[in-house]
Amino acid sequence: MNEQEDRPDTPKTGQVVLALAGDSTVTYNAGYAAGLRAHLDKNLQVTNRSRGGRTTASFRRDGRWDDILKIKPDYVMIQFGHNDGAVMNHETYAKNLGQFVDEARAAGIKPILVTPVSRRYWQEDGTIKDDLILKVAAMRQVATDKKVPLMELHERAVDLYLKVGRKVSETWGLPKPDPANPKVMILDKTHFNAEGSAAMGKVVADELKRVVPELAKFID
Repeated sequence: MNEQEDRPDTPKTGQVVLALAGDSTVTYNAGYAAGLRAHLDKNLQVTNRSRGGRTTASFRRDGRWDDILKIKPDYVMIQFGHNDGAVMNHETYAKNLGQFVDEARAAGIKPILVTPVSRRYWQEDGTIKDDLILKVAAMRQVATDKKVPLMELHERAVDLYLKVGRKVSETWGLPKPDPANPKVMILDKTHFNAEGSAAMGKVVADELKRVVPELAKFID
């Protein structure tokens, strides 16, 4: 494992293998993967091929999807959306998700779609600005059409932010230069530090148990 992902040739050590396919929000160093893995016992092995900046198109272009097909995990969690909006329309996004689902099944892998984790864009009225809602809707439709298990992480993330409140949730970001003043560092509203990963990882683990109950025995 490096700072973001697992190597594609990582030996199989678990009874069940769960692959993760996603962008930076699913990595170990900037996403929730470390927090999720903390709730899985050794019999459920995570193989994380997620990488920062990836879309449903570039993840395939990089060969990362082929890595997963070659690994032949038992399950694959598929979460994209944060970066797709800048390079493709919703129809193409949905088509790409559907292709992942079809190819996973053809390889004997059980796909799980995961709605993109919400950003922490707080509004003055105390609600979260939902800038990913169209991607969430597109993924839900693919899940319905393809009869794929769907983890409602976007919705669960918003629930968590509202529960802990703005002050706490905004401490979970990673430092970055302030666009208005690059000499000043601020915390971003998309990624997760260790504390944020732990909090969101528990939400992901609970949602995985709900959606794929046969894995519950491996999840605390």
